[in-house]
Amino acid sequence: MGIKVSASPSGDLKKLIQEIDQPRIKAVVYFFSIEFERFEPHKALKRAFPQAACIGMSMSGGWCTAGAVEKGLVAMSFSEDEVEAVFTSLKENAASDSAGAAKDVIADLKRKLGRGPINPNAYLGIVLFSFPCRGEEIMKAFTTEKDLNLPFIGGVAGDELTFTKTLVAVDEKQSAEGLGVMVLKMKIPFFCNHYVHCVPTNTAVTITKADTVTRTVWEIDGQGAAPYYAKLIGLPNVETLKPGDFAAHPMGIVVGDQVYVRSINTLAEGNIGLACACELEPHTKVHILKLGDIIDNARKAVLDAGSFTPNLQGAILFNCVGRYLELKQLGKTAVFNDAFKQLSFIGCNTYGEELFTHHNQTLTAVFFGR
Repeated sequence: MGIKVSASPSGDLKKLIQEIDQPRIKAVVYFFSIEFERFEPHKALKRAFPQAACIGMSMSGGWCTAGAVEKGLVAMSFSEDEVEAVFTSLKENAASDSAGAAKDVIADLKRKLGRGPINPNAYLGIVLFSFPCRGEEIMKAFTTEKDLNLPFIGGVAGDELTFTKTLVAVDEKQSAEGLGVMVLKMKIPFFCNHYVHCVPTNTAVTITKADTVTRTVWEIDGQGAAPYYAKLIGLPNVETLKPGDFAAHPMGIVVGDQVYVRSINTLAEGNIGLACACELEPHTKVHILKLGDIIDNARKAVLDAGSFTPNLQGAILFNCVGRYLELKQLGKTAVFNDAFKQLSFIGCNTYGEELFTHHNQTLTAVFFGR
């Protein structure tokens, strides 16, 4: 039947279920605002589609063909025409040992997938986890597992920037500290990539002291990180730094024409350190970045995907909540959504984006052909 999507700003699950229903439904992916937890979407969707595997998580605003959703639910369904087989796993209490949780999920998936080589062009992994979990450890485990040689894309669950409770669900089970994974054996082509609208400046520096556990940078080029960063972006001192400066001038690792953003959340102890959204190791070279055109970047994402996978029909987007705040400030949430409206798509704003590694201030996306 094809990929079907729906959005419900009101929490009307009955209408949403009707709109994604189709013969021989195989898998459902969904995102929901944390306040809609009371509707128990994980239970409602599994009851409606007992034959399908379901995976979902809470979000901080969502996206859909029908339009951007500030609060509500968005969902996508696949039929047997698109998906041959589905394998899922959920690990609760994953925050205290994210690496161990990832290894447990990997072992579970390997048992379900069985022996034999995996064709990375046929298998797609969707990885979702709650905010307390460490994305770097989870993605390292999945990316380095030689017996799961397939792309894993996803995001960190959100909760409207309250940072109090984020949820991940697989089928009828749900967890506030969960790691959920769905592996799809696809019958249709797909393409994954990450998209960054931040542009490198000519200012390149080296991280000389950092704590990867707390994601704190303490020294850059041998100097106190925060005061030095303030000077690098043209401010007289650290006291003049504002939260908006961090979003406008993130740091980034540049590899060829690819940029891996390492944005700054806030100042750390004594206004000396920089608390970052992703870990940075000592001796890492980074560039100071500046903001580019986020709408042009979104439009190019669709063109980019189409060049690799002609005849696109759908997509799933994992968009950084920082980018979402930028879009809201610019008054361009609808314009961003419209960049993808030719597709049957859903998306969510996340506290971290996943594709082979843990990203931030990034859009990771998977596009589906026919």
